[in-house]
Amino acid sequence: MFKIFFRKDFVFCLALGANANNAQEWSKYAENQMRGAHSHSEIEMTIKTPNWERTLEINSDVEGKKLALSTITSPAKEKGIRTLRIDNNMWNYFPKLKRKVAVSSSMLLASWMGSDFTNDDVLKASSMAEDYQHKFLPNQKKSGVDFRVIENIAKSNSKVMWPKIITYASKVDCLPREYQYYDKQDQLKRILYLDDIKTFDGHKVPTKWVMQPQNDKDKKTTIIYKKMTFKTDFKASYFSHKNLTDY
Repeated sequence: MFKIFFRKDFVFCLALGANANNAQEWSKYAENQMRGAHSHSEIEMTIKTPNWERTLEINSDVEGKKLALSTITSPAKEKGIRTLRIDNNMWNYFPKLKRKVAVSSSMLLASWMGSDFTNDDVLKASSMAEDYQHKFLPNQKKSGVDFRVIENIAKSNSKVMWPKIITYASKVDCLPREYQYYDKQDQLKRILYLDDIKTFDGHKVPTKWVMQPQNDKDKKTTIIYKKMTFKTDFKASYFSHKNLTDY
C-alpha cells in the first residue's frame, strides 16, 4: 500500500518521495511499473467498428527498449502471425503464406491487425520517459477525480510518432489513466484510457486499455492484460529471425 502525503494542494505517492513534484520522475516511474526490464503478457484485444467486431488473443514478449515479439494465438485464422522488433526494425511473419515481410519505419503509425493501436504501440518502440521532455500543467478534475496533468513534448532528436502527448495521472498511485495524442498540427487524434490496476510481480499495471480515435467515435479497440509476468528470462536467440519463422 502507498502512503499518501499532503503538501499545499499536492497529493503524491511515497513511491516518488522527494521527486513527487518532478514531471520527469512521474513519467519514469510509470514506465518502470508498466514495462519493467522485460515482460511476458497474455493479452485479449477486441476491435470494434460500425460494421464488425473481432477478438484476438496475443502473447507479447518485451526485452528492454529494443526487442519485442508478439504472437497471435487465436483465432485460428490469424493464429501464428508474429511481429518482431529489433531496435527500430520490424518484420511480420505470416505462417500460412510462409512469408516474412519487412515493415518500414514509415509504417510504425499504421494500424496493427486492423486495430486502433499502431505497430509502435504494440511493439513498444518508443519510450515516454526517454524520448520526451515533461512538465506539469495545471491539475484538472475529470468525473470528480483530481489528476496531475503532464505535457510530454518530443525531444528534437527523438524518432517518435507523436510530437505531443498529454498524460492524466492519478495522484494516488502515480499511474496514468489517460493519454491524449496530438499530431504535428497540434490536433488531438486519439485518446487512450487506462483502468483496472492490478499488481504483477510487484509492478502495478493498468490491465484495461481502451484506444478511442477522435476522427471516428464509432470505433475503438480494447486491450485486456489477462496475465503478466516480469520475472522471465529470454534466451539470446529468442528475438531473432529464426525464432520469428520457426514458431
